[in-house]
Amino acid sequence: MNLQLSAEQLLLESSLERVFQEHSSGARIRATEPVGFDRELWDILVDLGIPALRVPEDQGGSGMSLMHALLAAEQAGRALAPVPLVEAVVANRLLALAGGSEAAALLEDCLAGRAIATLALHDAGTRPRQLVPAGAVADAVLCLQGDALSIRRGVARLPMPADGAGQTQHGAIAAQLLDLDASDSRVDLAGTREAFAAALAEWRLLGAAQLALIARRAIDSAAEYACEREAFGRRIGEYQAVSHVLAEAFTRVDGARLLAWRTVDAIARREPEAAALLAMLWWWAAVNAHEATLGALRIFGGYGTALEYDAQLCYRRAGAQLLVGGDPEKQLLLAADLLYGPATGREAPVVALPDAGEVAIDFAWGAEADAAREEARAFLRRHGSEARRRFMRDSLDGFDPGLQQALAAAGLLYPELPREYGGPGRSPRAAAAIRETLAEAGWHMLMPGITDMLWKVIHHAGSDWMKQELLPKIAAGEVYLAMGYTEPTSGSDIFAARTAATRKGDGWLINGQKMFTSSGHRSDYNLMVTRTAPDKHRGITLFLAPVRQAGYSVTEIRTIGDERTNVTFYNDLEVPDRYRIGEVNGGVKVLAAALAIEQSGGDLYVNWLRELGRAALEWAREPGAEGRPIDDPRLRLALAATAARMQVTDVLSRRSLWAFEHGQARKHEGPMVKLMGSESWMNCSQQLLRLAAPDTLLRGYTGAGLIEWSARRSISSTIFAGTSEIQRSIIAEAGLGLPRTRS
Repeated sequence: MNLQLSAEQLLLESSLERVFQEHSSGARIRATEPVGFDRELWDILVDLGIPALRVPEDQGGSGMSLMHALLAAEQAGRALAPVPLVEAVVANRLLALAGGSEAAALLEDCLAGRAIATLALHDAGTRPRQLVPAGAVADAVLCLQGDALSIRRGVARLPMPADGAGQTQHGAIAAQLLDLDASDSRVDLAGTREAFAAALAEWRLLGAAQLALIARRAIDSAAEYACEREAFGRRIGEYQAVSHVLAEAFTRVDGARLLAWRTVDAIARREPEAAALLAMLWWWAAVNAHEATLGALRIFGGYGTALEYDAQLCYRRAGAQLLVGGDPEKQLLLAADLLYGPATGREAPVVALPDAGEVAIDFAWGAEADAAREEARAFLRRHGSEARRRFMRDSLDGFDPGLQQALAAAGLLYPELPREYGGPGRSPRAAAAIRETLAEAGWHMLMPGITDMLWKVIHHAGSDWMKQELLPKIAAGEVYLAMGYTEPTSGSDIFAARTAATRKGDGWLINGQKMFTSSGHRSDYNLMVTRTAPDKHRGITLFLAPVRQAGYSVTEIRTIGDERTNVTFYNDLEVPDRYRIGEVNGGVKVLAAALAIEQSGGDLYVNWLRELGRAALEWAREPGAEGRPIDDPRLRLALAATAARMQVTDVLSRRSLWAFEHGQARKHEGPMVKLMGSESWMNCSQQLLRLAAPDTLLRGYTGAGLIEWSARRSISSTIFAGTSEIQRSIIAEAGLGLPRTRS
């Protein structure tokens, strides 16, 4: 797995960033309207060889990869550059692949800056009059009519409506209504329908990347404004009505950017679902860029709507980019056709994808993870059964000591635990592959899941004695841990803890109460947030308290999602000082690391979304009184949206895991995974609950029954480990630099 760009890619990215910063100011952008084309900037890009990025070297180009083109599109998007970069890059490559003297001559003119070529998005035979991106400035249009690929020059430009409606919006990308039947010349090329389809796929990929960065620019601008603008005596960024809107948009747009990268990787690997990924990407990027730019514009209030201000530029540019590509939901329906097969009576879609070249990035877990996955599958063949799968749900916590010790012996319970302490010492990627494989069998084990997070806190911040004493026992599946964070009056505000730790000789007495201590009824040690001084943040101390002793008691809480959690009580619980983690009154620092560890992997939500999608598809394919539910377009959209959200959560999770493993983790990235994953699981399961009614009124282990369970279980996922509102606040503050909205 590698998410680090190559030196060549970084150079391209930084070079274009400098060019656009200098030559794509708000004033320059507005000066190009209503057409939306800056000739001076275009000439600079031609001199840099940008339109030739994807043209083979033996035809005068750079022969660079699809990832290079995507990075160029990103920078053009962030700068709102008024140039047809994407259209030219794609059209020039298609000319190079088509061959022939006419294509070669036009390509030579395009690479020299003497001409600009674009492509029509729809079949010229069925739609001769269509809105063509860059059609207002193109000297030639590449068209497909039936199976024939052609170059059309001197195409008639149709007048925009007389009242000027649409000119500003569409002109932002130099789009133009063209009559493709009315051209000065037409030259048929040897290129195939498949080559043209691949070019259209590349156009959508690069366009989606542009959309993501247009939206990111809008979010950044709104965040900067929210840090300065005051209303009612406070900076508006201090209001969660502002900061949470931006945090939500940032999460979704960052997911769109990563999904574009992931799609490049899938195309390069020729993965079977690459075309479906591309269709989901366009839908996700288009819908969320539109919502993000609209939300960001509204942060500026009335100024956002004023044409002399820059705030509205992002909204109009994103709107033009997505609208020229048609209704985004059509791409989501295409994704459904590709993922689940066409609806009854419909033909299977024909798709083609471009050659990607050497893209450098790699989202795959790798060979070690593949081997670990096979080990987990072998374990499931020996130990898995339908009865065990049902037990994992019916038992409320999936606690099976014998099974868990067998998993530990096989190196599958805590895969990352270092060998020096009795663990297998696997990589985080291998651990993720193991969790995914066990989840496919319905093995959701609460106790090991919590312990897996907390042993890492011991390893990170515990004393040598604590590591030597406890980690080998944890590795063997002999002891388990729980979190003692939440209290009755503080909820997610863990720094408001009142549970007191007071000195007693060379140890401590803990007194207080914790809420929602999941696994606290089976744990041997609880990681306790305690108050040792009055100061809210400087008075926190952490202990790994032994709880199999007098002074500890538990009361059961059962939840709507078939979970057991607990109220835990501490009455003069004696804790030797050697169980303290970190300095006295220095718990905030340790807790920050603990939270980072907790949020470093979000594959939990990926697995739940994947399970939900499988169950819904199983139900949808069963014939009913009115036919198969899978033929209902509403359900197909919901299934594909669930798959898309799973993919977005997955790329955010993989980025978080990779960054944590390579020491590049940023504070907001883990919360992004938690926010996207939990909210997606809840929202998708609620939508499917309604669409599959009344079957989802009944409980069950598969199909509609699993949808019903997910709809209940997912609610708590938006609350535990920090509510979605807390995650949005962290993202806003750490990711966008907005002021704190809580004390």
